[in-house]
Amino acid sequence: MRFLIDWLGLPALAVLAIMLIYRRWYRYFPFFLVYVIAAEVIGLVRLAAVSHPQVYRKIYWTSDTFLAACAFLATYELFFKRLFPVFYRVRFYRLLFPAAAIVVTMAAVLNALIGGHFSILATTIHIYEFLRAMILFFFVALMLVMGRHWDKQEFGIASGFALDVSISLMLFSTWTHTSSRNAAIVEWWTVIAYDLACLIWLYCFWPAPKTSAASPPTALSPEALDEAKKWEGSLKDFITSGKH
Repeated sequence: MRFLIDWLGLPALAVLAIMLIYRRWYRYFPFFLVYVIAAEVIGLVRLAAVSHPQVYRKIYWTSDTFLAACAFLATYELFFKRLFPVFYRVRFYRLLFPAAAIVVTMAAVLNALIGGHFSILATTIHIYEFLRAMILFFFVALMLVMGRHWDKQEFGIASGFALDVSISLMLFSTWTHTSSRNAAIVEWWTVIAYDLACLIWLYCFWPAPKTSAASPPTALSPEALDEAKKWEGSLKDFITSGKH
């Protein structure tokens, strides 16, 4: 039973990835598809290495850093694409956060592998989890304040990530301030929460997308595009001036 609960997410993620591809949900949530595929591949690698504790430890922390980055990008996609479609349509803003996440993740992993400082991976994961929690909080708050309509898939992604990240932050706090026995109990609840998140995603993405569901953002008006380009130029000038 423990083995079943520990690895229940693997078949659920495999079915979810097939549905996202077969029903073409990837057109609306590409980063979420990347996260699902990454979680499935990483889970299979961990399962293959579970009988080798030392190897499993290194694989776990390295892969969990990549997985935290993918989850952050999927949450970022949900937030900006839904609430700020004008800025999301500008390539500079659309690629800014993914590029930053890739640079930070690669730097942390290389530092850990080359320098042997694996504690930096835990810190990086904790930062990603905190940022993801803040994005989810503001996403829900702004959706309520702005009166935006919830799609079933958006609500499912946000609910699954919120359940996962809340228990994960609780686990980090328990590791830091309490005994290993309490940490083991919270870790057990973390696994159950992630299994529930996978089941939520399966339920929300099971129906085929409708033509009106998750439709791409409307075309930018000339005024909005000019304003976005002004902000882009200002940000580029600020970044360039900081290099001198």
